[in-house]
Amino acid sequence: MSIKPTRMQFNGGELSPWLQGRTDIAKYDKTAKLCRNFIPLVEGSLKRRGGTHFVAQTPLDDDILFQIIPTPPEAKVLINGVERSSITVARGDKLYYEVSCEGYSSVSANYVVLEDTKLEVFLVSKSELFTFTLQPNPADATVVLNGYQRNSVRVLKNSTVEYQVYKDGYILQKNSVVVQNNQTLQVKLELDEQALIDYGDWGTLEKFVGCIVFGSEDYFYRSFVIKFSKGYLGVIINYAQIAPDENYVVDDTLFFESNYDLYNAIVKLMGTYYTPCVAVRGAADDVVVVWYYNENNEFIGGIDWLTAELAGWPKDEDGNFITEIKDYVGVVSGNVLKLYYQGNLVWELKGKSNV
Repeated sequence: MSIKPTRMQFNGGELSPWLQGRTDIAKYDKTAKLCRNFIPLVEGSLKRRGGTHFVAQTPLDDDILFQIIPTPPEAKVLINGVERSSITVARGDKLYYEVSCEGYSSVSANYVVLEDTKLEVFLVSKSELFTFTLQPNPADATVVLNGYQRNSVRVLKNSTVEYQVYKDGYILQKNSVVVQNNQTLQVKLELDEQALIDYGDWGTLEKFVGCIVFGSEDYFYRSFVIKFSKGYLGVIINYAQIAPDENYVVDDTLFFESNYDLYNAIVKLMGTYYTPCVAVRGAADDVVVVWYYNENNEFIGGIDWLTAELAGWPKDEDGNFITEIKDYVGVVSGNVLKLYYQGNLVWELKGKSNV
């Protein structure tokens, strides 16, 4: 069995792992493999490392100012037990302040200073009462003061009143006010455009399906297909247009329960067989034909290549006839559809009236 001799001194310190095999080093027998939480002494022995305690946080930059502004102004201010209203401290310092005045309730708290601060402290009177009244516009809006539905409240001077004002179709307003005298505050609500947007029996707006192409030998059209919870809407514009103009009126008759019914309605509306389904190019009697099929792979109709060329039927960048334009992206935000073409906002749908 191996025998490990006792080490009698450690004033050689801690030995590097790279030197653990160097027994020829003079100080080898005076070192330790690991010396954690000990300090080697010149005399050869070890002593425990001393402990530490937190003194203060090191400032990140120049000292910053902390100041208290009391109401009433004659109130007495103590910061860290010393009567003063301001102090320069290091960032992150924790302070304790007290603000008091005869006839008012005192306020005291701890505060961690992270930046230049002017802290307003309102002392609440023990005897002076004032009335706070809120007048909403529209007048029938609901007013809530300090958690209760009412239009006025009587409170002690310098008390804080939390208020909320709301009504269907308007944006809720809430805030707080420090009451220092008999006071009337008028609050005007703004219309909530999102809440006014209504699609009625179409249901809720879900997504933009895509832009399809259809037409005859004389005219071509684009149709935006928009999905709602109860069906699909078609928005038809001339092919030369990127999007509807500001005067466009949504056609309620182009809303159908299924996508395919909408496609058929668009085809019938224009009196043509060119339906926006899958296009297949094939040969028939040595004439190249563009054939159109419905979602069930049933043949709908077609047009020969020469007629399509003469009519100027739309093509993709590879020269193939198209039934769908890929450059559109629709984003639904609340009840509004925002339509982008090649990254630019070109149209918004805001309810049936599109206002």
